[in-house]
Amino acid sequence: MTPQPPIGALASAWHASIEAMGQASGVGIDLVEVELLRQLLVAGGRSFVDAAWTAREQRDTNRQPEALAGKWAAKEAVMKALQHGIGDMDPRDVEIVTTPIGAPRVELHRAARSIARQNRITTWHVSVTHDGGWAAAIAIAVSQPNLKLVDSATTTNERRSLG
Repeated sequence: MTPQPPIGALASAWHASIEAMGQASGVGIDLVEVELLRQLLVAGGRSFVDAAWTAREQRDTNRQPEALAGKWAAKEAVMKALQHGIGDMDPRDVEIVTTPIGAPRVELHRAARSIARQNRITTWHVSVTHDGGWAAAIAIAVSQPNLKLVDSATTTNERRSLG
């Protein structure tokens, strides 16, 4: 067997590592003006909050406008990465959970979970920022194109919750 040139070995290792990690299959970004959201919260009251954010998101944010704006931006970024919007799913189908260290984590439910599963999305990367009266978020969906769909546990969070 002829030894593989170093560049060939490097290329093989690179492709193997990329395949194992998956590939970015969608990217979304969103920007929310905190003051505008504050006005919507006043006008819509509790029913508006309950229709847009899960109980856990409300607890995580203490219903503070700046924090809710960040979660809303992240929800919209995730929906854009899925190439779907509010008309296609309930905003509570995309849940932005705050981890113990304060980082955002995506958990999908119902329609959003189904769309992610169909697209073999297994991992999410999301980042949220607040500055100067604005909240912004970016979401990157990572898929495993060769993943065999044998059950409903296709996302990282679902696999964790099953055991």
